[in-house]
Amino acid sequence: WYQRRVREAVVSTQSTGNIVGQSIGRLKQIGTAIGDEVEDQNQLLDDFYSDMGQTEKRMQSVQKKVDKILEKVDGKKQNLIIGILLVIMVIVVILFFST
Repeated sequence: WYQRRVREAVVSTQSTGNIVGQSIGRLKQIGTAIGDEVEDQNQLLDDFYSDMGQTEKRMQSVQKKVDKILEKVDGKKQNLIIGILLVIMVIVVILFFST
């Protein structure tokens, strides 16, 4: 009777150990998958920030050119040019964010 109880306890412990081992293995797989996803997201963010930096430089260049043009033109022509440039900037922003 005692030996049978001991065997049952050993089998139960082994079964529990197997379940725990499987759970640990699965958690390791999940952890690895999460780590891979975080790395992918970090790379996407790095690319995004790089693109934003380039866009900011382009916008600054365009702003300088606009400022030079505005210095040369006054009155109604200036308002017309501002309107046209605003439309162009809106189109550029829409195209940038649609890709």
